[in-house]
Amino acid sequence: MKILHDPEIFQLKIFGNKNPEKNLYLISLEANSGLGAALRVTLLGLSVADQLHFVPVVVYQPETCTYAESKPIHGTTNPFEYFFVQPGDITLEETYESRNVFLYNQAHHIRAEHDIRAMMNLSQEYVVNDVYLEKLAYLFKKYMRLNSFVQTAVERDMHKLCPKWQAAKILGVHIRGTDYALNWVNHPHMVSADDFMMAIDETLEKYNIDYVFLATDDMRRLDALQKRYGSKLLYYKDVHRATGNIGVHEEKNSRPMNRYLNGLEVIRDMYTLAKCSGLICGLSQVSFMARIIRLSQESPYDFVKILDNGIYRG
Repeated sequence: MKILHDPEIFQLKIFGNKNPEKNLYLISLEANSGLGAALRVTLLGLSVADQLHFVPVVVYQPETCTYAESKPIHGTTNPFEYFFVQPGDITLEETYESRNVFLYNQAHHIRAEHDIRAMMNLSQEYVVNDVYLEKLAYLFKKYMRLNSFVQTAVERDMHKLCPKWQAAKILGVHIRGTDYALNWVNHPHMVSADDFMMAIDETLEKYNIDYVFLATDDMRRLDALQKRYGSKLLYYKDVHRATGNIGVHEEKNSRPMNRYLNGLEVIRDMYTLAKCSGLICGLSQVSFMARIIRLSQESPYDFVKILDNGIYRG
């Protein structure tokens, strides 16, 4: 149907009689890939709501979401609410009883992405500049808030990792491994551990760094950096990391609430990276979101180094 592909068309649903004075925008996403990618699409949906002065409501469809559990988490079956509160302070339940509910479709976020990029002459999904980041950081600051459970967990774990975090100068490093080795079409080429360590060594020589915080999905990368940096390396020890070429979010695991915990660990990595003094990363959705969170909270990083081996085109 044309309605599902035309960015100028918004389907209106009348579910009930609540909130007749408000126009709601239901951003319903499959969220069937990594959490970084889902959050990026969420921000583009929020861009549409913000532009039209609609009240946004977000749901990650439990039937398809990579992080959905079979039982409620924190009292909700909406995986988005596992981690965040609703951006417009209207519940999903209330939305399905409301009068003016406009439905998100994929064409809307594609149009929003295109409009932002066209203004800056950007053409690749993984290529962004400061203006693009600032636009999404504005939306993140305005709409995205961790729920109390996740906020408490992130603050607690960061304090355990480094009690003097605020006073220390910490280099954040994000290494995307595992299935990046498979050369997915239109995804970045993997950057080797050796290339990362070379960039880290150069940074340690240039800046007075106390610690290096590593966020990675790949145990092999962690092992390599542990051997190189020893006690200077900070990392979360409870993270599920893979040793092969299957993405962590796709790998089967028997630990209780594994899907939720995978998402929580990604969120924690993003927010921890955002609190570092500087950042070294490849092209990835997680590091992209960390940069947005950083800009939404405070001043930019002291320094950012992006290791870019290009995009695999097949």
